[in-house]
Amino acid sequence: MTAAQDYPVVPLRRTAQPVSVSAWKTDPPSWLTEQARLLWEQLAPHTELNPANVGEFACYVEALAEFQEATVILGETGLLVIDAASGAPVPNPMSAVRDRADRKIAAWAARFRL
Repeated sequence: MTAAQDYPVVPLRRTAQPVSVSAWKTDPPSWLTEQARLLWEQLAPHTELNPANVGEFACYVEALAEFQEATVILGETGLLVIDAASGAPVPNPMSAVRDRADRKIAAWAARFRL
């Protein structure tokens, strides 16, 4: 026996292999918003989903839907709005909503390598 054959190779980390969408498909969770459900239908066929990451993927498409909605509202209302108390222009609070959604998207996209 050679030295390499004396010791079995044991992986340090065992990871479950994702089941391809063609082999395993699930419907979107019932709690998704309508826009997130549409995004699920568009993106799920291109994503390696398995029973362990369905919830995470649902969070990802919800973040995308949130970003889209905030962007639409910003387009309608503008980057500045008038503060009711002072009457002065202030940054639109929807910018913060969109920024938070953007950070969520970046985190989830890295998880799914999108």
